[in-house]
Amino acid sequence: MKKWLFLVGLTALLLHGAQDARAAAVEELFTKVKVTLNTSNPPSFRNTSNSTPSTSSSWRNKWLVISVEFTPVMPQRQRHFWIDDVTMNIRAVFNGQSDGRAQPILFTGTSEFWTIPLDNRKHIATMFVPPQILDRYLPSTGSASVVSTSGTFVMEVLFKDRAGTVIGTGYYGQRGMSDKDYAEYFSKLNAGAALTIPGAILPRNLTPWAYLDIDDFDFLKPAGGRAAEK
Repeated sequence: MKKWLFLVGLTALLLHGAQDARAAAVEELFTKVKVTLNTSNPPSFRNTSNSTPSTSSSWRNKWLVISVEFTPVMPQRQRHFWIDDVTMNIRAVFNGQSDGRAQPILFTGTSEFWTIPLDNRKHIATMFVPPQILDRYLPSTGSASVVSTSGTFVMEVLFKDRAGTVIGTGYYGQRGMSDKDYAEYFSKLNAGAALTIPGAILPRNLTPWAYLDIDDFDFLKPAGGRAAEK
């Protein structure tokens, strides 16, 4: 039976910042990028502020949680710098189905940050795929109808600044694939290769997790928000 490959490409996490920060080597701004996947039930506001992690290997009927750790690097000989208008873009590709026909599916999504401090500390950003959307495009029968957490997804994460310059990259997926392999795969991925579902991957502030542990995460822009003028 055909093996189903999920490719969750975290596309461009794009950063742009203060004038002095922009003068630094942009490719070094976000380092130690690590991408992990999990599933979760939504948080229950009646009984607890915490969500309930899934102990099942099935991803159907669960929220798909994409976590990205990264460390913003402080420019040398500088202190108290921030970078504004950061975007984190994700692409997720998997062999799914639509209208009763098996075909590759491409999910996309973007998180926009108001500002992020360049503090040499670990940060975490999360994005989510709702179970209704995931279930809509998973095959209804066969081995791929139940998605396993083991070796199913391949992801690319790119950080970009306001000008669209990539300043950090991370990957997750198949064992044995190098960063070069991932980069080559995603560079060849185009809109015609898969059915594209824009906005299927949601930023944290559009999910039930929006107001949970809010101070543990960098601040996301509300709709129509913009960073302060410098």
